[in-house]
Amino acid sequence: MHLLSTWLKGEEKALQRFSMLGSGAQDNLSHRSDSEPLMDSSLLREEIASFGASLVGFADIREFVPWPQAISIALALDPVIMKGVKNGPTPEYYQEYTRANTMLNEIAQRTARLLLGAGYRAEAFPATIAGSDKLQGYERTLRAAFQHKTAATRAGLGFIGKSGLLTTPDFGPRLRLVTVFTDLPFPTGQPILEGRCGCCRLCVEACPVGAIKGREWRAGMAREELLDARACRREAKRLLKERVGADEVVCGICVAICPCGQMVSANPQEDS
Repeated sequence: MHLLSTWLKGEEKALQRFSMLGSGAQDNLSHRSDSEPLMDSSLLREEIASFGASLVGFADIREFVPWPQAISIALALDPVIMKGVKNGPTPEYYQEYTRANTMLNEIAQRTARLLLGAGYRAEAFPATIAGSDKLQGYERTLRAAFQHKTAATRAGLGFIGKSGLLTTPDFGPRLRLVTVFTDLPFPTGQPILEGRCGCCRLCVEACPVGAIKGREWRAGMAREELLDARACRREAKRLLKERVGADEVVCGICVAICPCGQMVSANPQEDS
């Protein structure tokens, strides 16, 4: 009997496809080597994708947090809705933004339960949600305790664009992110440590307050070298309040204008 099938309820269909350690695994968990991958990362990626994720990557993040590994999970935003955002936020975009964050949190929790049930440590770090700016210290720094973009770039999912957003080949910056920390040993992706925007300045020119400075990203550079986060926040809050009536910080202009991934649907199967 699979270990996960024993420990997890409500995941039977997923567990049937998820290759685990086999009989006697529970007794051997405490004796496994930290350097030996015990799960096939391709199977784990397939499982998380079946939960609804658009992209899944694996990263070594020991440099940043007291966890050895992270699973970076992305969910693409509806491309039809994004086409209407190039001049600012719309009610449809705000609803899509909220839907994506909610779904990502559900995927992350489900992934964490899967790993916990297998005998590993795991913790879901939530996507940006309404009210996150009320967290202690956020108003002063405009920084979360961990940047999802860090896990994503270290997993090789994409680079940080001039806008300060994760930019991927398939979806550009038109996606949302969540992260699951774990001690599960698995092969990690090739980190991407520099930007690939080149001479493109579309987001720089589109920003209504000039918050994007137009510099190419490199790992370790200060956020202030890329953009004025406070100016971005003020304008995003103003635009959303004016056009949607919501008192949050959502804009989307630089997300929509980026040419990367413009030809790829949020559902790749639709392009085949």
